[in-house]
Amino acid sequence: MATLVLGTVGRALGGPIGGLMGTFLGGSLDRAILGSGKAREGARLGNLAVQSSAYGEPLPRVYGCVRVAGNLIWTAGIAETATTSGGGKRGGARTTSYSYSASFAVALSARAVVRVARVWADGKLLRDAGGAWLTPVTMRLHSGGEGQGADPLIAAAEGGGCPAYRGLAYAVFEDLPLADYGNRIPNLTFEVVADEGAVDAGGVAVDLGDGVLQAAGVFPAFEGFVAARGGAAREPLAQLARLFDLRFTDDGARLVMRAGAGAAATIADADLGSVAAGSDTKTARSETRAAAAALDDAVAIGFLDPARDYQAGLQRASRRGGGGRTGQIDAPVVLAADDAKRLAADVLARGLAARTTAALRLPWRALGVRAGDRVMSGWAVRRWSFGDFVVTLDAERLPLRAAGSGVADPGRSHDAGDAAPGPTTLAVLDLPPLFDGGGTTPRLWIAAAGASPGWRRTGIAFSADDGDSYAMAGEVGAASAIGVLAEPLPTGCDDRWDRASAVVVQLGDMWLESRSEAAVLAGANLAVIGDEIVQFGDAMALGGGRFRLSNLLRARRGTMVAAHAAGTCFVLLDATRLLAVDPPAELLGRTIRVRATGAGDAATPPVVLTLGGAALRPLAPVFLAGRTEGEDIVFTWRRRSRAGFAWLDGNDASLGEAREAYRVTLASGGIVRRTADTDAPEWRYPAAARAADGLADGAAVTLTVAQIGELTGPGAPASATFILA
Repeated sequence: MATLVLGTVGRALGGPIGGLMGTFLGGSLDRAILGSGKAREGARLGNLAVQSSAYGEPLPRVYGCVRVAGNLIWTAGIAETATTSGGGKRGGARTTSYSYSASFAVALSARAVVRVARVWADGKLLRDAGGAWLTPVTMRLHSGGEGQGADPLIAAAEGGGCPAYRGLAYAVFEDLPLADYGNRIPNLTFEVVADEGAVDAGGVAVDLGDGVLQAAGVFPAFEGFVAARGGAAREPLAQLARLFDLRFTDDGARLVMRAGAGAAATIADADLGSVAAGSDTKTARSETRAAAAALDDAVAIGFLDPARDYQAGLQRASRRGGGGRTGQIDAPVVLAADDAKRLAADVLARGLAARTTAALRLPWRALGVRAGDRVMSGWAVRRWSFGDFVVTLDAERLPLRAAGSGVADPGRSHDAGDAAPGPTTLAVLDLPPLFDGGGTTPRLWIAAAGASPGWRRTGIAFSADDGDSYAMAGEVGAASAIGVLAEPLPTGCDDRWDRASAVVVQLGDMWLESRSEAAVLAGANLAVIGDEIVQFGDAMALGGGRFRLSNLLRARRGTMVAAHAAGTCFVLLDATRLLAVDPPAELLGRTIRVRATGAGDAATPPVVLTLGGAALRPLAPVFLAGRTEGEDIVFTWRRRSRAGFAWLDGNDASLGEAREAYRVTLASGGIVRRTADTDAPEWRYPAAARAADGLADGAAVTLTVAQIGELTGPGAPASATFILA
């Protein structure tokens, strides 16, 4: 059953204006426009980046171009699709995998919009500026017109109870795949365009006032604005008024808004004089200057920066370098960083000038003066009142000059741009146990990275029937450091720190860092080069994605030290970035295919390999030795365990196998003379056997020993040469 989340709210800005007097900044605005005034909220920048589905959540009004998250207003729930694979021409187990998708609607604006440009999912670009989807998506935009009809998908799910959401702009997504988002509906944000081009403060204020507010004069323009709070228009109007010096007055019929001080009002010099003795009307002028300590020493403007994909920005202006008080204005207005810094300087200058106020008592002849008018060359009326045939004006001083232009550094943020996800680079690693003990099934480690800036993540599927069918194995959600050797790495020592060798690797945009020797011994900076697992202590950046790695530990985790040519694959083994895949043991020795299923991987070929089961193969024994006992020669060795690599004093490593068994091969002159199995780490070679093998004293023989695994047979061998005596 589909679910309606009717969390929209209507406009709450109606009602007659009544007898509104005074100015906006000075106090009483009509309650129908600015709310009751009994409870107020401080200025804040609404969180426009987080999608909500809360019931009753207020919806924003979008002006111009801005990025919003909106409100989830309808969903059909998450749909599950089962896919069965396997059992192809080679047989094998059938595997059922599951994928998930969702259909839902997101409200964007409580007023009509023109279009939606870019779309982000969990902060990653999903649709570029040209309107192209970077992954397959079906989205319909309902622009919010008063005549719009119901969405067909919602109507099919809801039947006769489907709302059309007239006057509400919203987007409907149909069967959005959720694999890239952890099988949940992602946090979607939208670049919404509501009047193409800039908007001005006057037009925004008139719309918020629902017809009871009139704008007069020329107003500053900006790229976008979001009235993101529900209820009265007090907060959004207050934000705009403080930013752009908007002043309000009553013309007798409606509220009038101007940018800056209004027209100059003429007051006779005689009316500005001192008190006239014996007159029925007293005239007076007095000035008050507030203490400097009561003023802000700096002003910070919080805004939305279009140069950084509408992320929140902050610009600041200060009048002196001390650590004084800072006033802050947070407004969901889209501004360039330079404009925000200039506005901060303007607000600071106005506050400094307004510390000086004047009180005027004038005769009735000054009834034509209104709040917002300029008087006395450089003053603006804040409040106006009339009683007992006396006009009382409260005025504030205006700044002598504009603060001028601002030059600001907007900062920067990581941005993948409009690049498509691009193909995946896969490394499929058949390695000994890495981060835990030996298991009972084969294990592959999958590392992935992107070949383009837009790469994010990829699903992993594998096939055991030559590509006839694929089964989903999981997802790689973070890129690994994958590269190649830029220079050859010679063989080296495997029983101590190799401080003589170094290797240069070429990576993409990943980074390697140095770690202490103690951290390396604890497991840090583990990497695989070809089939050899190594660790490195020092990583020196050479530029261009190249790093010189030194202070090496070679042949780690039971691998063998070897020389590696330039171009050999290098992968940093970070458990948080790798996907572990455990194929069934029945696939040992068979060819499998592993492919990426990310958005840009339609043409990416699979990785083909033979499943060798390195995680199950016993490690090569060590310390091969021989001794004589009477006429017999006894060869001995020490086993190693794939079940753990910790060196625990006083304890033998666990066997890691169902039983202890070894395969012994004795060769001389390139010819195998004898093969035997033993269940102990020693093998007795009697004199009679030597004679039968045609070996006399002084002959050179090569002994090869391999531990036998339950599933893989003989593991990695160890060899040593002895002279018979």
